[in-house]
Amino acid sequence: MAHRCVAQCLLLLPLVTALRNGLDLVPPMGWSNWENSGCNVNETYIRANADALVAKGLAEVGYTIVEVDDCWAELQRNSTGHLVPNANFSSGMGALGSYLHARNLKFGMYSSAGVHCCQHTMPGSLGYEWIDAQSFAAWGVDFLKYDGCFMEEFASVEQDAQRRFPFSPPPVLRYPIMAMALNKTGRPISFMCNFPWQFWGLDKDQAMGGIWVSEMCNSWRVAGDPQPGFSNALGYVRSVDKYADAVPSGPGGWATLDAIEIGNNASFDAFMSNGSWDGHGPLSGVEAGGGGMTALQEQAVFSLYAIVKTPLFIGTDLTKLSGHSLEAYLNKDAIAVHQDPLGDAGRLLATPADGIEVWGCQLQGKARAAAVLLNANPAGTTNISLSFELMGFMRGSQVVVYDVWQHQEIGTYPCLLYTSDAADEEDSVDLGGRRIIKKKKNTNNNARVHNEIA
Repeated sequence: MAHRCVAQCLLLLPLVTALRNGLDLVPPMGWSNWENSGCNVNETYIRANADALVAKGLAEVGYTIVEVDDCWAELQRNSTGHLVPNANFSSGMGALGSYLHARNLKFGMYSSAGVHCCQHTMPGSLGYEWIDAQSFAAWGVDFLKYDGCFMEEFASVEQDAQRRFPFSPPPVLRYPIMAMALNKTGRPISFMCNFPWQFWGLDKDQAMGGIWVSEMCNSWRVAGDPQPGFSNALGYVRSVDKYADAVPSGPGGWATLDAIEIGNNASFDAFMSNGSWDGHGPLSGVEAGGGGMTALQEQAVFSLYAIVKTPLFIGTDLTKLSGHSLEAYLNKDAIAVHQDPLGDAGRLLATPADGIEVWGCQLQGKARAAAVLLNANPAGTTNISLSFELMGFMRGSQVVVYDVWQHQEIGTYPCLLYTSDAADEEDSVDLGGRRIIKKKKNTNNNARVHNEIA
């Protein structure tokens, strides 16, 4: 009986004490190399993209984390059990961390809760959590993306997990072990749990989630690996809403979609699903099945990612990022919604018709809110109406509407109805079935917005 009590205490302890680091009170922002380089990465490439973060103004608006993903270490540890950077990082990870910190950037690192990392080119941290956490802290790491590869055995034999513990713990315990190891270093390190959501049952039963996830992680994955394209991006955002009740986002813990693919047409994961890349060749010139988006589609995607408050990690080569893609990432008004200190993650509020969606969230301050009105249909235009009361405003109040893509107030309207009325618009743009309103007043004293945050 005593042994059973001890076992239960060990199982419960990580779930209530694992993460108390005070980090990520707003969603983190940065850049990750994975979707634009895969394993074809080295310190020169990382430094060039870090410099681009600064030179192109991205760091100034909040993108400060530079995350080095898989394939940075040798396959074998050294004689003391420590990870060894491979020849592509010959200067050492400590030197790379110093380079980033000298530019007021943060150092993001990658590992996995399995025996190997996902590409089988470097070890995972299973059984070496305390050693690796100390290494990360010594190198100046500020953010850890902790993947979930080479743990598939537990998907089918979870009932056998108690017999294997503590030598080969189940997924629900692997992440708290690393969380506690990171906290023990004394260095603040944001912890992204990149485990497949299947391991905690959300694909079968949404009730399998819970606040215990945010007890161990500053952010957690709720969708598969990102791939370019407008329809793909919309699907990922809907995953955030699908699991929002089971695993609520808020200050200190956020549902993440990994990288955002605006500006990226050569996705590693998209290529892997259609090709036979061996993990070492270049990805340059690889088209990922029509991943490019129009400027208006990118505005819609960025608005949605901002309102649901998912961590924003740019997934493209920053040295080549330009034009409307760069402009979308630099939108300070949309970023202000994303970084709003209230931390209210946006939800899908209404679907008045097929392909028509109304998203909204509350913002800090008295009677402030944000909304996205989306027409995701591939062709045609439509009117979209939004009740201000649905957004939390009191009937009879006056609502000032601000357009984050025009960067200006577009009018003050009574709390009745906020609608997109295509028939009365004098200056509008119709592209790919998504109408962006330029003038928003009519004789009915209603405001109109489409595909934007108001």
